[in-house]
Amino acid sequence: MKLTFNVRQGLTILTIFSLIFISMNRVKSEEESKPFKIFTGHTEKVEAIAFSADNKILISGSRDNTLKIWDIETGKVLHTLSTESQGITSIALNRDRQILVSGDIDNSVKIWDLQTGKLLITLNGHSQPVEAVAISPNGKLVVSGSDDRTINIWDIDSGRLLHTLIGHPDYISDLGISPDGKILVSSSGDADYMAKVYGNIKVWNLQTGKLLYSLKQASPVGNIIISPDGKTLFSGSFGQLESPNSAINTIMIWDLQQGKLIRNFSENTESLESITLTSNGKILITGNFQGSINFWDWKNRQLLHTLKNDSDPINAIAISPDQKNIASSSDDTIKLWKTPPMEKTLLNE
Repeated sequence: MKLTFNVRQGLTILTIFSLIFISMNRVKSEEESKPFKIFTGHTEKVEAIAFSADNKILISGSRDNTLKIWDIETGKVLHTLSTESQGITSIALNRDRQILVSGDIDNSVKIWDLQTGKLLITLNGHSQPVEAVAISPNGKLVVSGSDDRTINIWDIDSGRLLHTLIGHPDYISDLGISPDGKILVSSSGDADYMAKVYGNIKVWNLQTGKLLYSLKQASPVGNIIISPDGKTLFSGSFGQLESPNSAINTIMIWDLQQGKLIRNFSENTESLESITLTSNGKILITGNFQGSINFWDWKNRQLLHTLKNDSDPINAIAISPDQKNIASSSDDTIKLWKTPPMEKTLLNE
């Protein structure tokens, strides 16, 4: 039997297979762009989230006055820690010592045993709500920043107040500690272009409490994060001032050692709510008010991928230590996403 095959048939078959391939990849892409697990249980806004070192546990802090410790595999709550306060604003985790720190609206800082859920100590020293907390890499110091415009450095074991840092003319929005534990960075919403008030980022010696220098940024700073090698600082602004140099939701990238601006770029969104980094520091991840989680090759200012959280604003984001999962919070809900496929050179150490 003689078989015949013409060009038109070949193109038709090729087109069909191409459409099938495109459709399959589109479905796969849509699945990868949706959360694979949703955690419900909080009754008010979830302000902060963090992963445990073994990637098995997720911790969340909410305005409903509770901390919840979740089993990621089952989605079940292992512990609910009640703070008996007016709400949680921030959390920090020392994965080596299994210590959890929470900042509260009732002006206090609480230190918890992560494994047992036991409250170890309550630190009182601020006169207004605590907006940010951080733990030194060696787990010996806790730092808290408050609406009272002060930063307190505490001994985590004794609860003794070591230093109170002043200098910000407005509330403390975020804190960061360098990987070597020597440098503390604080940010604030204290920008006022007309009054010529700048310096919303301050860099301190963590051990002595001495101010090393200030970084001038013409927009209020909501989030900061230090790169894993301790050389680069990322700051995210969340508004626009009447300044020729201000921009909506600008991400500023600084040389932390020299105190110089390296580069910046804008998200062009309503409000930048949260930022984090992959473990190698090559990809910057941002969450915004419009419900998008964006992945940036920050050195090239290139947007690599976007996860869309419907229209729900992103309150907080975190990436698991193994880099496989992204957690985001919106209102009282937490969602877990698979990290989007990106170039291995950007994800690998």
